[in-house]
Amino acid sequence: MFAFGGIRVLPDYAEETKDPDKLKEGIILTVLGQSLIYVLFAVAFVGAINWSGLGIKEGDWSALSSLPGNPFIDIASSYHANALLLLTVIIGIIGPFVTGYIYLGAGTRVLFAMGRSGYVPKVMEDLHHKYAIPSWALLVFVIVGAIVTYISSPLPTIYGLITDSVVAGYLGFSVNPVAMMVLRKQGISRKIIPGGAIIAGIAFASASLIVFWSGWPLVPYAVLLLTIGSVIFGVIYKIKENFTNSLWYIVYIAFLTLMSYIGSDGALNLINFYLASAIVAIVSVAVFYPWGVISGMKEVRTKQN
Repeated sequence: MFAFGGIRVLPDYAEETKDPDKLKEGIILTVLGQSLIYVLFAVAFVGAINWSGLGIKEGDWSALSSLPGNPFIDIASSYHANALLLLTVIIGIIGPFVTGYIYLGAGTRVLFAMGRSGYVPKVMEDLHHKYAIPSWALLVFVIVGAIVTYISSPLPTIYGLITDSVVAGYLGFSVNPVAMMVLRKQGISRKIIPGGAIIAGIAFASASLIVFWSGWPLVPYAVLLLTIGSVIFGVIYKIKENFTNSLWYIVYIAFLTLMSYIGSDGALNLINFYLASAIVAIVSVAVFYPWGVISGMKEVRTKQN
């Protein structure tokens, strides 16, 4: 889900495109390409498992989650395949680096857009005279990202941080369907996709389920990440928010945290997996999705008055 969530960087980088249809094509091709790659990864992983080499009882699939690091590095080590091990180590190093490099640029563009929209100081719009990049936005993003990573990184492995980031990311993604419907009702965004309201509802429920399925204690860790980021930006940039309009989102995060605590993957395990998943999906679509849209329209009416 971390990889699929990375699709969001396509629109972050796409502002200069002259043909908006290329963005849609890019997103569709990326989803299809990622799906194929991960199916092939799954086939390779299942086909290459060396149970005895990994020190795991044959057929004990649940024990695979206890592997300490990159599973492909572990498998290559179990076969003593030096060439394959070297290749997987190189990929294991390059992969996170490239991901961080791409998100560095994407996050910088987000800050740049926030400066243009007036949510952060206009200095975030300043472009470097030589490289034509928002240099101050880049610097701020690096500093804030480093602080959050240092505070929350579960050393000595980065995989826990990636999982926390997935949960935090999908908590953030859940706002997008709501924002899309608000923009449509405002007449700002044109209806490109037929059945957008239905797709938005499904997307909102899906984001909620991905967060819930991540289990306890990942959800509170992700909430901590969001809180740290919000406090930093709120204090440094003095972002002014209408608290009542954001109340739906605060309660929504509290609801997912509660369900993660009492659900099938939580600390208490009071509700079975299927029932808990159904509750999360139904409440998200029936309560928080319309509440979020209404809150967005309330802001519009307030400005008009």
